[in-house]
Amino acid sequence: MTTLAIIGSGILGRSLIYTLAKEQKQFEKIVLFYSDTFAFPCTLHSTAIVAPRGVTAGHSALGDEILEGFQVFSEHVKLDQPAGVEVITQYTGATEKLEAFKQRYPANKLMKDFLQHEILIATEEAFLIDPKTYGDWLLNEALFMNKDHIEVIEDFVTDVTENERIHVKTQNGLNLAFDKIVFAGGNYNRFWKPMAPESKLKTSKPVQGSYFEFNDQNWDRDSFSLTLDGDNLIWNKKLNRILIGSTSTETNHLLSPEIELEAVYERLKNKVNLAFPQMGMGEVKVGLREKAQKREPYLIHEGHKFFVGGLYKNGFTLSLKMTRSLSHQLL
Repeated sequence: MTTLAIIGSGILGRSLIYTLAKEQKQFEKIVLFYSDTFAFPCTLHSTAIVAPRGVTAGHSALGDEILEGFQVFSEHVKLDQPAGVEVITQYTGATEKLEAFKQRYPANKLMKDFLQHEILIATEEAFLIDPKTYGDWLLNEALFMNKDHIEVIEDFVTDVTENERIHVKTQNGLNLAFDKIVFAGGNYNRFWKPMAPESKLKTSKPVQGSYFEFNDQNWDRDSFSLTLDGDNLIWNKKLNRILIGSTSTETNHLLSPEIELEAVYERLKNKVNLAFPQMGMGEVKVGLREKAQKREPYLIHEGHKFFVGGLYKNGFTLSLKMTRSLSHQLL
């Protein structure tokens, strides 16, 4: 039987190990390596909204993939009822570039509700995710379904070599051999350098996403997500949490762009008719997302090595769809 190593315990790594267990793939051993200290998963610092965002079928390959990913995730929520996932309404509005907005969201209307003035708004069903709760659910479900063949090792992988088998070395001195390996490390995948000349991973870039997190808040309304002229506001009633962001900067560090975040906060505060917490109460969260060529996700197969990533802003939309495709290639 085959042994498999998975590097990365973010949304991709956990979705893969869940998918393999759910589909009853017969591996002798699956080992999931992760290190939150040296390779902090962007998954845990994400606003984590799953929504179509006006995407319709037939306009682009990426749009079709995102829409299919949303449908896969929707079916997953309905059938599996995962922890950490809540059905909400996504509000998307615009006060500028209105013609482009109307083309993308033809089912729009003027709305005030929790806004200070009437604004052109489109609504759609969405899912609000608590990344840690949902990620833990994926892993715990996988262990419940296949605990005798799954091992989780908290250790940083320092070297991967191929000599008949795949040899994985770690910071704490482990040296383990596997038949196959999956690199699901998001932004960190680029360090392992697949050789295929057409690989989108060769030109992938780290893109910083950041937002303010306000805890212990009390807005008297159901959870929702608002995207207004590109600025995002998310209210999580179950966690009493407000998220305000996000900004995107091509950079390889986790230093937060607080000036840009403060500008987002002020713009939303001036348009939303809800009591905002003081800016100083917010904690800045930053994650490094992997943006591949043309924003397209990749699934690269080189011998016994598999690279999956490039999800950028679509991690929670596409992970299950991509790992289901990958699972069929691993055995």
